[in-house]
Amino acid sequence: MYGLDRACIYIDVQTDILYVRERVKIIFPHSFSESLSNHTNNYKIDKKNINYIKLEEKKIKRLTTIKIDFSYPRFFSDDNIYPLSDETRKIIVENNLVKLINSLIDYEITAEAVRYEYLEFTTQEVVGNFYKFHNIVSYFFKALTRKYDDLDKVQYYNFNQKENKFYTTGFSFQPMSGWKIKLYSKGHENNKKNARKVKGAILRLEHRLTKKIIKNYFEFNSIKYITIENIKDCIQNTISQTLGQILIDEVEKSVEVLKEKFINFRCQDLDSLVRDNLEWIFDYKILDDIVTSSSTKCYRQIVFYRSKIKDILNHSQQRASPQRDFFSNIERLELFFANLILFNCKVKCDTKKHLTFFCKK
Repeated sequence: MYGLDRACIYIDVQTDILYVRERVKIIFPHSFSESLSNHTNNYKIDKKNINYIKLEEKKIKRLTTIKIDFSYPRFFSDDNIYPLSDETRKIIVENNLVKLINSLIDYEITAEAVRYEYLEFTTQEVVGNFYKFHNIVSYFFKALTRKYDDLDKVQYYNFNQKENKFYTTGFSFQPMSGWKIKLYSKGHENNKKNARKVKGAILRLEHRLTKKIIKNYFEFNSIKYITIENIKDCIQNTISQTLGQILIDEVEKSVEVLKEKFINFRCQDLDSLVRDNLEWIFDYKILDDIVTSSSTKCYRQIVFYRSKIKDILNHSQQRASPQRDFFSNIERLELFFANLILFNCKVKCDTKKHLTFFCKK
């Protein structure tokens, strides 16, 4: 699933800021006003889908800039569990914003004049237990850190009192000015704040794109001429290709590390070797393939190694904190590529075929 979540629009109007201020107070009498300066006001609205309205006076040009921070899905719902994916509904939300702006000024504007300050494009998938995606979340974070000199990054964890373990709930990462990524458990976030609870975990990936990036991609940033499909296609043809490749590179790097670690290993060292290199084991199938293909032992001995590795990984994940899963990550990676990153790539790995990525643009 993909669509739009939060966004901010702006417009320069030829209406005095004093007039606009009074109109905001009349239309939103319970709004909280924060005066940032003599020429700037920030009104916290928190009504329906409007988060805040910011006014900035431009004395030299005799203009007032109106910025409205809002949620697309909360126009139709009490929450934003699911992003807005319908083009017709997008237009309804934006027409309502134009109507709001016209109620704040002393003349009428149209949607063509309203532009994005930023937008959040979201992909998400219901995934069952979020902790099972720990390895993918972790590898994705490492891949971004290797690729970019990040401007800002934060990792999120929570603590399960019953299990007495930590578990990953995601991260945020800013690769460059104007583009920020957030990968997290939407279900966990929603259930902390809202009465409507979500069963099962929702893995969500958000791209926050500011007007600078939007202009670079679309050559304009008017809300009327940018559709959800435009944004999806643009991300799929640009950002998705980059993210998909750096994640592939990270997984392949872990394979090379494991190959070096497990060269000519001794049977008595197998337990410690596996436990010491858990961070490099993306999936059991990868290590299974490495040990099977590189060992010079007889078939019976190799079968014993494979069984022992499986037992060690099962035992390790039962005790691990943060919680994780070393099995079925190849299949989860395919899902992550297709439904979260929007990257067309199949992943295969077994003892007959080494880890292989089949990607299409």
